[in-house]
Amino acid sequence: MAKKASVKDVRRTNRALILRHLLLNGPTSRSEIGAATGLSAATVTSVVNGLLAEGVVKGDGFLESDGGRPRAILAIDPDGAWVIGADISESLVRVELFDLTLSSLAAREYPFEDRHLETSRVREILRDATRELLDEVGGDRFRMLGLGLGVPGIVEGPTGDSDDAIIHADVIGWHSVDLAGLTDDLGFPVYIDNGAKTTTQAESWLGSARGLAHSIVVLIGEGVGAGIVTDGRLYRGSSSSAGEWGHTKISFDGPSCRCGSRGCVETFVGASAVLARWNGTDIWNGREADGIEALFTARRAGDDAAAHAVQTLIDQLGLSLANLVNLYNPQKIIVGGWFGDRIATDLLDELRAATRAYALEQPGNEVVLARSKLGQDAVALGAATLAIDRFVETGWPN
Repeated sequence: MAKKASVKDVRRTNRALILRHLLLNGPTSRSEIGAATGLSAATVTSVVNGLLAEGVVKGDGFLESDGGRPRAILAIDPDGAWVIGADISESLVRVELFDLTLSSLAAREYPFEDRHLETSRVREILRDATRELLDEVGGDRFRMLGLGLGVPGIVEGPTGDSDDAIIHADVIGWHSVDLAGLTDDLGFPVYIDNGAKTTTQAESWLGSARGLAHSIVVLIGEGVGAGIVTDGRLYRGSSSSAGEWGHTKISFDGPSCRCGSRGCVETFVGASAVLARWNGTDIWNGREADGIEALFTARRAGDDAAAHAVQTLIDQLGLSLANLVNLYNPQKIIVGGWFGDRIATDLLDELRAATRAYALEQPGNEVVLARSKLGQDAVALGAATLAIDRFVETGWPN
């Protein structure tokens, strides 16, 4: 027999419904909250009064109505709480402080070389960045909800407790590592998830996937990944490794992949793979962004080898996206990541055509391909949502 929900459980659920509505929909009235959540006027008033007392919601003026009293408008108080989002990419750690409305307050970036990052250095960066960011804006760490961290690999275990999470991120040399004790070091909770998943949550809350029940966000850089939203929820799979699209196979005898297999999507559409196909060398090692700019410049100048490399990229990426279309039938696929953003800027029409050519006709014609609205900082932004999401569901951290 299912356990009966307690009064405390019901109150927590109602608070989460109303707080999430305010976070995702902006200023609104009590009556509009009731209509959107299905809660009674008395329940809305009780929960809102609690949120006002917590300092996370504020009055935001009045809206005139036809024939009746003006309606009081409610909004999230930006300074009601703060959160940090951090992104570990292939060559950079970005740490950003956000207010409760996810507006950026300050940021720091810490580059590293050779796609190798020691976990001791990550700890040092996060400790230093937290202190510097809070000092810069005069922040109060007692209003901090936590730090969300997006990493370029698989995260085993529950997203939320850094002591429990095991991270597999071959692209930066991490093999079954953890960041145990980081929560104690910082003085507030740490939440860890795959960078593609954090980006997908950011796109769902604030970006190109907002309001969609079925969408996919693909990140393309040196590595390749995806986040999948089904029925409005991020799909994780049985152990949270769903979305490793970059390691699905499109060739039996393709190039070797760092995962130990061959023919992975990543070995065809990752930045260094595309550059190697163009010039056959590794001269861009560590400077892939410069190499991609050189490739696109050469293509525009009429270089046949560059044109062939880019056309092959379009065909292979279109094929790989078509597999996602056929498997998941998304309404929209958002193309992001530093290389993905470059592709979407110059080649989106060609990529749409290639995807539709390889997909089944009905889902292929229905799906929309779009560039990310959030840009390359979406991983840190999405990581920040991890702490806010936990706050919505469970309240203030202990």
